[in-house]
Amino acid sequence: MKNKKNSKRRIEKRKRILKLLLFVLIIILLYLFVFKTDFFNIRSIKVVGINKMSYEQVVQASMCNKGENIFKISRKRGKESLERLPYIKEAKIKRRFPKDIIIEIDERQEIAIISYIGSYVFIDDEGYILTIADKIEEVNLPQIFGLEFTDLEVGNNIFNLLERDSIKEFITYCEKSNLLLLMKYVNFTDNNNTMIELKDGIKVAFGPLDNVKYKLSFLNNILDDIGKKDIRVKQILLNKGNNPIVVTDDR
Repeated sequence: MKNKKNSKRRIEKRKRILKLLLFVLIIILLYLFVFKTDFFNIRSIKVVGINKMSYEQVVQASMCNKGENIFKISRKRGKESLERLPYIKEAKIKRRFPKDIIIEIDERQEIAIISYIGSYVFIDDEGYILTIADKIEEVNLPQIFGLEFTDLEVGNNIFNLLERDSIKEFITYCEKSNLLLLMKYVNFTDNNNTMIELKDGIKVAFGPLDNVKYKLSFLNNILDDIGKKDIRVKQILLNKGNNPIVVTDDR
């Protein structure tokens, strides 16, 4: 009886050892297949969501390379590297097994140009500087004058550098309400009277930057009314008291 029990234990022990050896063998073969063959080597890298940036810029920043093992790439490091680029708001790197990488980009959009000591600073809706150019071609973006800065660099946030929070409020609300799209330029030089010229030639004397949202909403309603009634307007004066003055071509 005792011998039978010992024999049974030896058989069970051998089975456990064999199972362990089989498991180790499978792990080794799996490792060799995954990392020592080219089956999981990256064949293609697809980039979606770019407009201002080039494919090559994005791929280089992602630290993904064709021919590299798909398991060896670090999506976290690649994402962090991509999001250090000024035009990239958010990035995602996805593996599509066995051989493909997909990089999804949420790109920052230029909304305005700030004139800055002979250069042109392009910003997005959050105030981040996307690029600084020595000259500009014809662009369909409003230009902003009258702001003073020192030592601006790409990646800075101009909203954090403004002396007046009301300017940030003005730009942000104009962008959200689509008023910014109608503007040719905005001049903040005079603290008591911000001047605006619209793309259709209408000049707006905005007055001081108080009650910004209310006044911009009021301006939006005036422009809607002008458009519906097809009135030819030269000026809109919001700096002459509580009631706006609309100067038409007939006056």
